Amino acid sequence: MDHETRIEKLEIDLAHANHTIDELNSVVFEQGKQIDRLTRKLMAMTDQMEELIENALPGHQIDKPPHY
Repeated sequence: MDHETRIEKLEIDLAHANHTIDELNSVVFEQGKQIDRLTRKLMAMTDQMEELIENALPGHQIDKPPHY
């Protein structure tokens, strides 16, 4: 295999690798946005549950575990 053929093969492999990296980056970015949305929803639902418990059991204090 001559140098020109090897260089051409390396350029093709690099182009495929760059394309794969771009696709993976897009997937990771979208997953990050989805995780952020789900985290916000979970926090909102947790707040709603705490409020419901406080309203259902007046005088009952909800103590968060010490690691919060």
